[in-house]
Amino acid sequence: MVREGTDDALLAAIAAAPRALVFLTVPWSCPERTARADFRKAVARLAEFGLVVEAFAVDEEAELAQRWLGGRGVPEPYGRGVPIGWGSVLWLEAGRLVGFVCRGIDERAIGLIGRSRALWGGAAEPRAAADGRLGSES
Repeated sequence: MVREGTDDALLAAIAAAPRALVFLTVPWSCPERTARADFRKAVARLAEFGLVVEAFAVDEEAELAQRWLGGRGVPEPYGRGVPIGWGSVLWLEAGRLVGFVCRGIDERAIGLIGRSRALWGGAAEPRAAADGRLGSES
């Protein structure tokens, strides 16, 4: 299940999630629509693999979302007040960014699954990257 919206309660739920997979959504982008379908497929498959991840879709156009993105450590131009519309995906652990991909459409479902499994494997508890770096950025 993917929780959707952009309000303080949803952002608090993302921050509280041991593992969160966050999709940035907009209604006007064709690449985002394709990426959104792949994101939902990836979330469903991760559940089948038994990888516990909370999934969220955040409205990238919302001012609150832009402020939230500005504090996540994502590369510019994210969080600067202008939605990008590429179907970007963030991997977070307890609110801390541990992975990011700019163009979700380039990853497809299999890429999102692969990145999630590489980052989190099947471990019961979240773990931080050993060297403190984020996952691969695209």
